[in-house]
Amino acid sequence: MPKYANASAEATEFLRQQTGSGQLECYTYIDPDQTEDSFFIVKTSNKVIHVSFAEITYETSSYTSLLEGLYRAIYE
Repeated sequence: MPKYANASAEATEFLRQQTGSGQLECYTYIDPDQTEDSFFIVKTSNKVIHVSFAEITYETSSYTSLLEGLYRAIYE
């Protein structure tokens, strides 16, 4: 069954601040029952990146920690 990611203004703004890219867009799919099925899609000027929550190291009680982990997963 397809999963649909929604635009995430907060994640987009966070990544834009971190990278300096005004063209970057971030989308997210969050499955509250199966966290391992949740993911981000990050669209840059020349690529689309899929990052599963399972690939990110983060504090589960903090959305900011999740966004920081997303940044690390892509850019570090």
